[in-house]
Amino acid sequence: MLKGERLYNMAEYIDDKKVVTIMELCDHFKVSKATVNRDLRMLEKEKFITRTHGGAMSLTRGTRFEPIYEIKEKEKIDEKQAIGAYAVNFIKQGETILLDSGTTTLLLARQMKDLNNITVITNDLMIAYVLSEANGIDLVVLGGQHRKGVYSLIGPFTENILKELNVDKAFLGADAIDVDRGITNSNIEESNIKKSIVEISKEVIVLADSSKFGNVAFTKVCDIDSVDVIVTDFNISEKELSKFRNTNVKICIAEKKSV
Repeated sequence: MLKGERLYNMAEYIDDKKVVTIMELCDHFKVSKATVNRDLRMLEKEKFITRTHGGAMSLTRGTRFEPIYEIKEKEKIDEKQAIGAYAVNFIKQGETILLDSGTTTLLLARQMKDLNNITVITNDLMIAYVLSEANGIDLVVLGGQHRKGVYSLIGPFTENILKELNVDKAFLGADAIDVDRGITNSNIEESNIKKSIVEISKEVIVLADSSKFGNVAFTKVCDIDSVDVIVTDFNISEKELSKFRNTNVKICIAEKKSV
């Protein structure tokens, strides 16, 4: 099992069990005590769990909760791949596209490598890497301060560059979506970047798996009415969909990719 996959599974296991021992984790994941201790330190650092004497316990997920990148990368992977495959159909030749940082927009970027006559702007180093050898794409990477633990570039420098730009379509990630509270995010600096992205975009398309709906994170990005389209996955409930019927937002559901 790869480290990222193990971290994701361990976090889910602890969240389910609430309290676990180190030996229990060793037995369950078939790894050494040293490996478990390293994983627990990483999960605690990112405020997913708290370590106890001889074990660990889960933490309640508050509005500032944000899993580490290695966990986010493995989380809801089928859903995110379906969203990325659906979202690429919105992109037309000659357009200027802005890709927000995140694991769902990264999967959209992987779908874009064969497109032609497209300009892509991003503040995500991993997205930039994926598109760096795409011959049909003019790539613009925003400068800024690297946010540790993820691949995004943030800060006043990034915001100032964004204010000078105009784009046709922005593909925006979200930590939480609520009809009344809008699009929200767990990190203030990331939210400031997202606000700037919304302001300069003719069309705002949010990419978010169904687990983000009905939740509220720490800081507001924009109202629901500032969004044109939300692309989500096949697990979205009818209850959540019904909340958007009196809004102007178009909800698109990406079907599961056939194997």
